Amino acid sequence: MQRHYIRLVFFLTLFGAVSPLRANDPPPATPEQERLNALVNEGVLPRTALAKAARERESERLEGIVRDTLTNSQLLAGKIPEMMRAVTTLRDMAREDLANALKLAEAGALPLQQLEKVKDASALAERRFELAEKRAQLVRDLALMARAEGRVDELRDEDLAFDYVSESEDWREQILSVDAAFFHEFGRGLPVSAEGATLLHRSLGYDHTDRVDVALHPDDPEGLFVIELLYEWDIPFIAFRSSVPGQSTGPHIHIGPRSDPIPEEDL
Repeated sequence: MQRHYIRLVFFLTLFGAVSPLRANDPPPATPEQERLNALVNEGVLPRTALAKAARERESERLEGIVRDTLTNSQLLAGKIPEMMRAVTTLRDMAREDLANALKLAEAGALPLQQLEKVKDASALAERRFELAEKRAQLVRDLALMARAEGRVDELRDEDLAFDYVSESEDWREQILSVDAAFFHEFGRGLPVSAEGATLLHRSLGYDHTDRVDVALHPDDPEGLFVIELLYEWDIPFIAFRSSVPGQSTGPHIHIGPRSDPIPEEDL
């Protein structure tokens, strides 16, 4: 047990004091926290141990947020601010650790192997931040694309959308044939951005059941190929050159009829 305390003191000495937890409503102290407080009060551990423990708890909380958002395939736009706050704080904490480690390494007080671990952790935090930014932008773009269905008439008037209405009852099965033909022509599957009743569409009040959104510009060669198939096989669709008037953002092809609005009482 004593060796455990010595290792903890050594680690705290290496990385120095850190900023205390700034949570507005901190959770109640756990038995481990109470034991740590007692050891600090008795002088067994330095007072910086409390700040270190608080920092570790905050890091664990933020890691949980990142796991629940960044890796969630059904991430909603409303969760983006929380995700970005968490990943930004974790990146800043990693940068702080790296700065402290570099100072200690220059003074000869930190083994090279330990420095490399801190560098790797910092690089990972930077990459995760970049990934979160890209994921956030993707979700925003998908939200724009979903909302565009409610503005088809407006977008059509500005030549930013056009559609095809069909009475076919087997259009759902035909989507698989479109995907197969696209793969045969271009060597890859359809770049599907939304398939079926996603949480994102539901959060915006649309029942996207059986519909498929494909991230292709309808005027590009790949998009034109899909449009021709949809016409030929009598499959309903809405083609968007843009999701927002005045901006070249969110072009896609919605395969299937317009999504049905979900009654407010069912949301």
